[in-house]
Amino acid sequence: MSPDNLPSVLLVSQEPIILKGYCQHWPLVKAAKQSDLAAAQYLLQFDQGTPFNASYLPASEKGRVFYNRDMSGFNFQTKQQALTQVLDEILRRGNGDNQECVYVSATSIAQSLPRLLKDIEPLRDVNAPLVNIWLGNASFIAAHYDFAQNLACCAVGKRRFTLFPPEQIKNLYVGPIDKAPGGQAISTVDFADPDLIRHPKFTDALKSAQVAELDAGDALILPSMWWHHVQGLSGFNVLITHWWRDTPAQMGRPTNALLLAMMSLRDLPEHQRDAWRHLFDHYVFDYNKSDYSHIPENAKSILASPMDDLTLRKLRADLQNKLRR
Repeated sequence: MSPDNLPSVLLVSQEPIILKGYCQHWPLVKAAKQSDLAAAQYLLQFDQGTPFNASYLPASEKGRVFYNRDMSGFNFQTKQQALTQVLDEILRRGNGDNQECVYVSATSIAQSLPRLLKDIEPLRDVNAPLVNIWLGNASFIAAHYDFAQNLACCAVGKRRFTLFPPEQIKNLYVGPIDKAPGGQAISTVDFADPDLIRHPKFTDALKSAQVAELDAGDALILPSMWWHHVQGLSGFNVLITHWWRDTPAQMGRPTNALLLAMMSLRDLPEHQRDAWRHLFDHYVFDYNKSDYSHIPENAKSILASPMDDLTLRKLRADLQNKLRR
């Protein structure tokens, strides 16, 4: 597959798909196949001086971006640095043993390296994807999920994705929902050395795991809400991701509904939670337009699907007012 012939139906796949050689013709990928230095020099020609947030992990952490020992903070320090400094630090450390890890997470290319976008074909049939760049030497990024659909392109180095369907959350021993290294809740299992006494259900998660090994030039269609552990396998790794959502942005982030439900429903008595479960099924998870056919169209308001712009604005304002009380 290539950007020219990728069927749009694959972009909304609910299963991960590897696209071998999808971006092998990108100038960045061609430079990477010459050498790490050539790839770094290629990136530097687009540098406009925008600082990057680079995270530094001591060698003792073995590249695992994670919490500190008591989970009161994180095991890395972040510095704002110019791209040339970041690339120098990565190339200097390389893939040797006992090396400090340098890691730059999702950084908008439109803001940091806008001229690079001309060498990355836009996705057809996708509305305004957010295109990010990730840089680093060898690293382990804990399993997490993203709401957005993702086309992840391995441009430099090699990466291994270990993927789990959404229902495996119960077997991944997820950490705090409101404090995580990348802002998204993560699995606390060390995939490089899992403690199966402390995390026995992880063996059940592994039964559902899928592994995607990407070389430079390969891409991965990563479905929304799938858990993914990402390992940078090379001394210099560059990943370019395209994130997009299939629904209008004005619908808001589903995480907001989850947090509000945790605040309002989770600690109710069991019989009340059961009652609310039926309401959520009726109005949300098992929503069926025919269940509301007895209501005139002009009276349906928020029961109509999809909600129009005016209804969404009124509902958002009403919720904000109620939350202030």
